[in-house]
Amino acid sequence: MTRPVPVPRTVAALYVVLTDEPIESDLPAPPVPPPSLLLARGSSPKAVRFAESLTYATAVSAEGDLSDALTLQRQTQAAARALAAEHVGVVVDAAVPRLLGPQGPHPDVLRAGEWFVLERPEETTTATHGLARFGLPELYVADTGDAALPMVDAVLTGIAQRVIEEWPDNDPVGPATVTLRDVARGYGDASAGGDDPTLTRSIDVTLAYDADADRLAVTLHDDPATALFAP
Repeated sequence: MTRPVPVPRTVAALYVVLTDEPIESDLPAPPVPPPSLLLARGSSPKAVRFAESLTYATAVSAEGDLSDALTLQRQTQAAARALAAEHVGVVVDAAVPRLLGPQGPHPDVLRAGEWFVLERPEETTTATHGLARFGLPELYVADTGDAALPMVDAVLTGIAQRVIEEWPDNDPVGPATVTLRDVARGYGDASAGGDDPTLTRSIDVTLAYDADADRLAVTLHDDPATALFAP
């Protein structure tokens, strides 16, 4: 029998503000991710070069109940952005980690893709990185063909959208059906709320909790190329 996902009592949010002048803070200076890691997680070379020129690092952090995880992240990120704006600095999302751009998360709508990145720990393996901020294990899918990787990215984004929305009220372990609408919502696509019939296309998946690796292994029961993205 597949084990359920452990439910933590609290979650934490941590953002790092980089500036060229010191900022008074009661917290110790946080570690700053190396430039190579920021680049690997999608930050632009120009933004990373600017971040390297900033001498001081200040933590903006908070801890709260699991049920308020999304609000906690939004509020803490907003506080970090305000501090960076005041001191002409930049913000590092420590959960990924990556440099944040000028646009903040949508204030009213959950767009899962704003909160994690996708990475390739192996050539045909895709995993999320960032869902831990919601008290969730990361998603992981293995043994996909190279040509399918962009479509697997889309499926994982749709799964992440559903899992974040339903957690912690519903345990994510077990079979699920993910629609193209879930994918669109995960990317913040403006068409996600429309009545386009293609948004009802779906793919069946199963999520199993791997306790040793603390991750959710995803099995795709259909080919996303035909189930979701066929002409």
